[in-house]
Amino acid sequence: MKIVKVTRKRQITIPKEVSEKAGIKAGDSVKVYIDEDRRVVIEKALGIDDIASILNPGHPIKNLTEDLDKTRKVGERD
Repeated sequence: MKIVKVTRKRQITIPKEVSEKAGIKAGDSVKVYIDEDRRVVIEKALGIDDIASILNPGHPIKNLTEDLDKTRKVGERD
């Protein structure tokens, strides 16, 4: 167990060991909620790449978000 401080802006830093075990990387989204025992829970939220892998098993799609952003930017220039 790690103890972290809450900043004035109510922010915390997830310790490296905890984020690695949870599979949370910089830029990932997380869900934060209070469970029935009034504990604060932080869970990794599925990203678009994760969802694409679930919907299309066996054909991993990497960096789908970045590819879509690039495609949109190219389309805006045309």
